[in-house]
Amino acid sequence: MIDIHLHILPGVDDGPETIEESVALARVLVQEGVHTAVATPHYNDLFQQHSAAEIKERVNELQQTLDRHHIPLCLFSGHEALIKPGLIDDIQAGRLATLNGSRYLLLELWHNDWLPETERVIFELRAFGIIPIIAHPECYRAIQQDSHRLLLLLEQGVLTQLTAGSLLGMLGNTTCKCAETLLKKGYIHCIASDAHGPGRRPPALKQSLEVAAHMLGIVEAQQLSVKRPAYVVKNEEISAVSTREFRQQGGERR
Repeated sequence: MIDIHLHILPGVDDGPETIEESVALARVLVQEGVHTAVATPHYNDLFQQHSAAEIKERVNELQQTLDRHHIPLCLFSGHEALIKPGLIDDIQAGRLATLNGSRYLLLELWHNDWLPETERVIFELRAFGIIPIIAHPECYRAIQQDSHRLLLLLEQGVLTQLTAGSLLGMLGNTTCKCAETLLKKGYIHCIASDAHGPGRRPPALKQSLEVAAHMLGIVEAQQLSVKRPAYVVKNEEISAVSTREFRQQGGERR
């Protein structure tokens, strides 16, 4: 599996505090079946912001530590950016990192409020050639209340990433139900861990993918965890969701 949303860098945000915790998290990821991951520390005003170059340097340092411990996990760098106007300027200035330097940007929305400029910010990113991957859409109150909001973003050309623990009820019943709904409607492109530590916010990828496979079939589960994430880290094109197909099928894949 390839994990495109992960908080593993020590002492950077609300992920591991020490290198030992980072190594422990890496071991758990490998046990879950992950061989490649993108470190995506938060890019918002709650944490000290580190530039794209600084994040890449920290990833290289952690990679060297993992190699010394013979942990077969390949790391790339990125950010999880909280949505706001001006993200294009941040990318151009080298402050904000896309996923492995690709056209794909992991984009977080506000959890309890819908930013009025959401559609405009996404339009500007798409016009610049950046493809936002909406992180954990199942967690946002506005989408929990009305999944049509996500459909409108899909029509703008965004992609989506479901957090593994959501399918297991680790983030609450409401989030779990929303995750199931979005999967059944075909609104999800990738599943990632959004792990913050081996014990606190653990990966939970293996078990969640078993749930996804039961719901959608093994082939689609592999698309969610292997094929599409590989396209992201390789900067290859992922076909946008066919919203017309959803409407023709009554809002769900058959």
